Amino acid sequence: MVCLAGVGVAAAILHVHSQIDLLGDKYTSFCNVNDSINCDRVLSSPYSKLAGIPVAWFALAAYLGLAALFAQAARSDGETRTRMLRVGAVGIIGSLVFSAYMAVITVFRLEAVCLLCTALYAVAIVNIGLLAAAARVSTRTAGAAPLPAWAAAAVFVAGAAATAALAFFTWPQAAGPLSESIRTAEDVKKADPEFFAWYTALPRVDPASLVRDDQVELTRGGKVVVVDFFDLECGHCRKNYMLTRELAERRAGQVEVVHRHFPLDATCNDIVPMSIHPNACRAAEAVECAGLQGKQDEMLDILFKNQGQLFAENLARLGAKIGLDKEELQRCLDDHRTLPLVLADARAGARLKITSTPTVFVGGRRIKGALEELGKYEMAVLVEAAAAH
Repeated sequence: MVCLAGVGVAAAILHVHSQIDLLGDKYTSFCNVNDSINCDRVLSSPYSKLAGIPVAWFALAAYLGLAALFAQAARSDGETRTRMLRVGAVGIIGSLVFSAYMAVITVFRLEAVCLLCTALYAVAIVNIGLLAAAARVSTRTAGAAPLPAWAAAAVFVAGAAATAALAFFTWPQAAGPLSESIRTAEDVKKADPEFFAWYTALPRVDPASLVRDDQVELTRGGKVVVVDFFDLECGHCRKNYMLTRELAERRAGQVEVVHRHFPLDATCNDIVPMSIHPNACRAAEAVECAGLQGKQDEMLDILFKNQGQLFAENLARLGAKIGLDKEELQRCLDDHRTLPLVLADARAGARLKITSTPTVFVGGRRIKGALEELGKYEMAVLVEAAAAH
């Protein structure tokens, strides 16, 4: 029964996969809670596939096989039954090792949790518990477990070694800046046709429609406009902020990055049912207050670097570290002078049906979440620069 539960969960994951592949940014799965508990972020990542095949297909096949094997073992006896149970034990241990590998990827590499994937990991844990219980009972009644302890340990070590090799050969490598040899949209098409096809298929809107009235001038300089809707307490937003800042530095003559607030905080965001990041609205106001003193970028830097310290009473202190007038900053916050700007950003995000952060538009093309690599952003800029001429 537990293996059949694994089959059901794997099938649900495959359904989400198919919808992501079919609908892209237009699809949001039922198990997206926020930017950290987000099935779509995990299942649209490069780690969700092996050799282009969704990992869930392997899980589906494995649990179908185990379910069939144990069903047959239940109808057998003697040495045949023992052999089947031993094969099943090997499969269960292997599934646990691989589940641990995938859990590490999602939590530490992607910094997100997929509820469906977690359910699949739970199936592996329950199976290993049942295997241990069966081994204990068999030892007491028949004198020998279906799989001796030394054999189970050997299978675990072999599985860990195989998984380590898999990680070495299949993990996407951390990508840095784009190669100097890629200079045009045509170069992008030749170097990464899959990315080119995916990116150019994204619908476009006028970048000027994505910014506030006081930001429109930034869209008129002939540069590729990157609009980033973010939340100052969002870990993925911090990573994306660093990427887009580096992008703006490397492509200073080509790119204009525009930041807009979308705090996942019900205090200033009408579509957020509960405050996931309760300090985000106040921190957003502080960024705009710093802008009144000409230090918005510096304030963004220090707040992103101190995400764990964004409580209201600490904002003026952090601002003073970058040379802001602390008293003036505090008066601005107390008077909520910049709250209308934050509200305008959040309501614009709501009209755009943004549900998670970061959400990024490059040249008016909406990207599901954000691009994970600097090189991908640079390729997108080259494509947009070519389209503008």
